[in-house]
Amino acid sequence: MEDQTFTKTTPVYRSDGVNESERYLKKLCDRSFLSLWSYPSLTRDQGRKNKRGDGKELCDLLVVFGNDVIIFQDKECAFGNSGNLQLDWSRWYRAAIQEGAKQIWGAERWIKENPSLIFLDRLCTQPFPFDFPGPSLARYHRIIVAHGASERCKQELGGSGSLMIMANAIDAVNNSVTNSPFAIGQIDPTKGAVHVFDDTTLEVVLQTLDTVVDFVAYLTKKEAFLSRVPSLYAAGEEELLAEYLTRLNAEGEHDFVFPPNSFVIIEEGAWSEFCNNQQRIRQLKANKNSYVWDDIIEEFNKHNLAATQHYVSHPLKDIELPLRLLASENRTSRRLLSE
Repeated sequence: MEDQTFTKTTPVYRSDGVNESERYLKKLCDRSFLSLWSYPSLTRDQGRKNKRGDGKELCDLLVVFGNDVIIFQDKECAFGNSGNLQLDWSRWYRAAIQEGAKQIWGAERWIKENPSLIFLDRLCTQPFPFDFPGPSLARYHRIIVAHGASERCKQELGGSGSLMIMANAIDAVNNSVTNSPFAIGQIDPTKGAVHVFDDTTLEVVLQTLDTVVDFVAYLTKKEAFLSRVPSLYAAGEEELLAEYLTRLNAEGEHDFVFPPNSFVIIEEGAWSEFCNNQQRIRQLKANKNSYVWDDIIEEFNKHNLAATQHYVSHPLKDIELPLRLLASENRTSRRLLSE
């Protein structure tokens, strides 16, 4: 007779997000990073009297995958129309970008200083299920998802509506906005790089780099690239991504391969050309089978999160380790493993 042994555990609470844009962010992140490692609307236990009431928001979505910690802040800000484009841009930039960066840096500081006071629910009853990496091992990746500027950008500049990327768009000393509206650069290099995705590029990046390994590799290579070029102009994040995916470094990895001290200009059209390339089309077709690997991992994740697994012999943070090993394969490896 089959052994029906079952040890009761508590389901892991995962918020759906508080608005439509946060729910969409959760959907994209669940697909790319898988549900066991992606947590929306986390709360910090700060300022509650006698442990009563709600905690304060930590960030809109957090991914913890081994030593990689990805902090997302989703900012929905209307782009005004005062008749003065520079004024409208400055106001939107302060509300969406500067405020978003401030919240991300605050979340990072709290994670480093108070990891035991981070919870999955607003009443602070469910602690975050995994240990955070130690200070010497942790790699933080900071991302603002900034909504509201794409339509105005299309009206003023045409194109896809994605924000331009310029290596020197922001004066880090004065923290002032560039004279070129719709351009994003280093917000404050002394506090670490912050990536900005908009209405156009959020979906492009997360659906193209749809494993945590591929996504983190892009962010890391992009940060290194921006720090070493004296000047960069890219028509949008998607154009930068196309450049990354069409070049290989000496180790055979996707990278930004340019001569030292290059002044780099990446014009609009690189992403469209990449998507229409026959090699890319064949790659997407070949990748279809790779999602079998994702489905296998998610089947385990579903039952571990819902506490519906048949046998429970170890805490979730121990069960996560072998599942993380499976999820540490990039998209190309998953294709081969699935086959």
